[in-house]
Amino acid sequence: MTSRVRDPRPSLEDSRCGGTAFVPACALSRRRFVGASAGVLLVGCGASGMKPKSVPAAKDGVVEIDVGKIPELATPGGMIAAQPQGSRKPLIVMRLEGERFRVLSSRCPHLGCTVRWDNEAQQLRCPCHNSRFGDDGKVLKGPAKEPLREYPNQFAGTHLQIAVRDDR
Repeated sequence: MTSRVRDPRPSLEDSRCGGTAFVPACALSRRRFVGASAGVLLVGCGASGMKPKSVPAAKDGVVEIDVGKIPELATPGGMIAAQPQGSRKPLIVMRLEGERFRVLSSRCPHLGCTVRWDNEAQQLRCPCHNSRFGDDGKVLKGPAKEPLREYPNQFAGTHLQIAVRDDR
């Protein structure tokens, strides 16, 4: 009798479970439980504990956010998780100094899990395999080898325009 070893990596079927800290029982292996538990531990930290804010859908490849209506982005250092309507591509929007912003994909390039901000470590962490990224999206610790995608953006008045047109 031959034993079959289960591949511990999430399959495409598992990825439909959302890659969030709340994993349906159907996808709950020991490894997924530990990864989901790590995400739950980060719930109280910065953008990690926030439900993504729904923002308007992209029009002609541009998502436009009225920053004046989002108190978290009023001052430098503010951050939100954002989900453009009709898109499955979550974003992390950070207010930098002055009128500058940084917009990153919150999908880990390793296997597509949603990264979360770890306030204590001051870095983004993937709850699935513990990849770590700086606030600039660069890999600090693998297994991810690629940085988080950064989206071009511009700030005009109170509106932040994010170019998502050529999204991967």
